[in-house]
Amino acid sequence: MNGRGSARRAVHHAHDVRLRKAACRHEAEAGRQFRDGEWVRSVALIKNDGMYPHKDIGEPLVRPGDTGIVQQSWRFLGDVYYTVEFMAHAVFVIMRGREMVSVTERADLTA
Repeated sequence: MNGRGSARRAVHHAHDVRLRKAACRHEAEAGRQFRDGEWVRSVALIKNDGMYPHKDIGEPLVRPGDTGIVQQSWRFLGDVYYTVEFMAHAVFVIMRGREMVSVTERADLTA
């Protein structure tokens, strides 16, 4: 089979409703859910990708261990995103659940 056929097959599966529902169930089971106003701690280094004004591209916005407050949660194309305010750095960043933990949970920041 040529490359075109496999690409078509991949696109077909990406739009298959059964596979999307299975992926959403997996995300809900594996993903963390955070509430608005909840304190969270970053477990990932978040750098400016060019969308944050007045900061250089590649400049760290949030470092592992920084704490912030979830301001809002929302969905885009089936994924859950969180707008988190890190007051110590005066930044708002958009994060996924796997990039943060609740401050009540223990975060292994050495990995």
